[in-house]
Amino acid sequence: MKRIGIVACQIFGEELLELLSEYEIIDRIILVNSDSSKEFQKMLETKYHYDKISIARELCSKRFLKRQAPLEVVINILPFGLHLYAEDIKREVVAASKEIEKHVDYILLLYGLCGNALGSIRELLINNKIKVPFDILTNEKGEIMDDCICALMGSSESYLKELEQTNDVFFMTPGWAKYWPKLIEEKMRNLDSKRKAEVSDASVKEKFKLALGSSDYKKVIGIEPEFTDKKEFRARCKEFASHFNSELVIKDGNIETLRESFDKALKELKIEK
Repeated sequence: MKRIGIVACQIFGEELLELLSEYEIIDRIILVNSDSSKEFQKMLETKYHYDKISIARELCSKRFLKRQAPLEVVINILPFGLHLYAEDIKREVVAASKEIEKHVDYILLLYGLCGNALGSIRELLINNKIKVPFDILTNEKGEIMDDCICALMGSSESYLKELEQTNDVFFMTPGWAKYWPKLIEEKMRNLDSKRKAEVSDASVKEKFKLALGSSDYKKVIGIEPEFTDKKEFRARCKEFASHFNSELVIKDGNIETLRESFDKALKELKIEK
């Protein structure tokens, strides 16, 4: 009996669901219960029969999470709001990896560099004595992917080509399109009462700049995987672009990078697809 642990950003919900659905060899999916996993739990319950899904209230002792099937996947979804603070995302990814380690044979991190917050993640995991094999999303050169956008574009080269054309661009994935308002909410919640009052009536553009440090976007590029709800995704992208008076361009996306990473995990554990 083998287990793969996946520590994933909330932003990868749709892509992770599609990835799991491609592998019939997965016998059981165990989702760690948290506020950030609620949406993904609903997605799983829509896609799978209840007997294939287990919800773990917490990752405690091994005896409370016994192995039951030839291949199980344990998933811990971390909140999207961690993107606001580099130290938070680094600390939480390491903590989640330590927590999941005792239950799995391999850890896959569905993250990129995330503004270089995770540039030293491999060293951090080794220093924190993670003993099972682990990996993070990497590009065609074996380097850590810049971020989730780069991963869904399929290569760092494609991503950099877009950035070379203009720096005033914002990329939208299905996850970003769904959760970007949460960044503003999270930032506003952490302001002191005086500052919060000062910006309470500010425009979305001004609040977004407060959250991410920039808002002068001339172009919004929606990265659209074939399995996403195109009508809903494009509507969300259009709404976002309207706040910045930006041009909207839609480009095809894919989960090949995620697929390659999962295949690598299977190979490491000597599991045939």
